[in-house]
Amino acid sequence: VNWYYPGSYQDMPDVQSEAMGNVFFVGDLVRTRHGSWSQEKAFVTGIEAANAILGRPLDHGVIPLGADEAHVAAGRSAVSLAKQLLSGGGQRKAPSLVDFLW
Repeated sequence: VNWYYPGSYQDMPDVQSEAMGNVFFVGDLVRTRHGSWSQEKAFVTGIEAANAILGRPLDHGVIPLGADEAHVAAGRSAVSLAKQLLSGGGQRKAPSLVDFLW
């Protein structure tokens, strides 16, 4: 089971709640700039929450992801281009069929 859908990133909570300053979130459902997913994201967001509680920068002690390998970067570019071509090249207000194909 996952809770992701096209455009869901904007609806994910940050590590620290905006409404209640002493509430922290961790796991896959948290919005983070690290770029990891699954167990790795749960681990990283746990470190980020601990850092927030301790008043340290969120990325303290977090090893950044390296650049994509050439084949991964090429694949991302190809998918991005295909999505742009299939969507007519413009910004959409709602998900299209192409969002569910990738």
